[in-house]
Amino acid sequence: MTRHSHDTDSTVDRSNENETTDRSTNRDDSTTERLHGGSRRDFLRASAAVSASALALAGSGIAAGQSVVEETCESFGEIPVGDDFLLINNDWGTQDQGADIDMCSFLYDDGRYGYEWETRSAGGEPNYPQALVGTKPWGDDSGSSLFPLQRGDVDELELELDVDLNLSGGEWNLAEEWWLTSERPGSNVEDSITHEIMLVLEWGPQHDHGAPIDANATTDAYGNVIDYWANYQIGWNFHIFRIAANQTPAQVDLTAVMDYMTEQVGGVTPDLWVSGIEVGNEYWEGVSGETTFNRFDVTANGQTATSASGSGGSGGDDSSDDGSNDGSDGDDSDGDDSSTDLNARLDPSTTSASTGERITFGVEDTTGNDTWIDSLEWDFGDGTTASGWWNAHTYESAGTYTVALMGTDNEGTTTTHEVTITVS
Repeated sequence: MTRHSHDTDSTVDRSNENETTDRSTNRDDSTTERLHGGSRRDFLRASAAVSASALALAGSGIAAGQSVVEETCESFGEIPVGDDFLLINNDWGTQDQGADIDMCSFLYDDGRYGYEWETRSAGGEPNYPQALVGTKPWGDDSGSSLFPLQRGDVDELELELDVDLNLSGGEWNLAEEWWLTSERPGSNVEDSITHEIMLVLEWGPQHDHGAPIDANATTDAYGNVIDYWANYQIGWNFHIFRIAANQTPAQVDLTAVMDYMTEQVGGVTPDLWVSGIEVGNEYWEGVSGETTFNRFDVTANGQTATSASGSGGSGGDDSSDDGSNDGSDGDDSDGDDSSTDLNARLDPSTTSASTGERITFGVEDTTGNDTWIDSLEWDFGDGTTASGWWNAHTYESAGTYTVALMGTDNEGTTTTHEVTITVS
């Protein structure tokens, strides 16, 4: 939760969001439904009180791994995601204006999740649907054991992300955020907030905080250049950073921001508490959209909390594959391997590039219904390696390079898919 860049003198009113502190007592079962398929858009427009017969009809004909199993269109409705995360249908901005917006959050049966909303017609503070791991200073708690932890104990704090954005119109961003407090979060410790820190991962052309306070302020362990964008006083210090490339990276090392805060900004002492991590979309009037989390993992000091399936949106559907091989090697130099035995297929943005051109690589999960991806390792053919569900790479010299994706499933079987990239 944050403030609009032009609205920095008044204090944030959290009265609406505080209503969701107790999930067990505040969820309205009439507006939070267990679903089995159907269109989110249809559900968004329909009454939240869907009949059982309608749900049964909606569930017919939905591909495996594609159905919605839980959805809420309730203001500030919450859906637990896995053991550590909480999906929050946070629309406090339009609530303050007295104008409800049709927005729903959803959870797929393959672990992916997200939210969708119709065009927002009211002004005011931003809406901020989001996924949370850990706590917020006013008491929201996802139940994760990763947080809270003290700043002096943070040796590692990293994100792994694969998020699909389909947004249009107006002003919006995709942002990561956390707080530092002098009192240990767990109950309402809002009065003890010393710093609110936002890292804007990606943003639309209308979202602007002016020229950065410190351009190229820091570079994290994954090569992400980070600007220190703005600092506002909203009862405490609200610091906004941004990924300079304006593109959501696959991995982010947040200790780079923490170290910058400690060394350059000041006031970040070892005894302060890190409350938790949230990632979501701020959006203002005139914006409509849909966001799906394929992966959102948080690692703190060697412990990882995982949400979503990491399936890159494929849901494990391998119906388009009609060939076969021995399952040990998905080698196909033109990137068009048709094997059903691969655990994962890589999907490059191009196979013919110029030197220095940025090539992005996604992953299609091609495991069956009884298995799933456990790890993904990459070899880009030029001595560079990586891991995860999404990567970007540039080649500095002309030539032919074989990119290999090694996918290991939950049963320990590893397959390799190879694609040839020609660089001129």
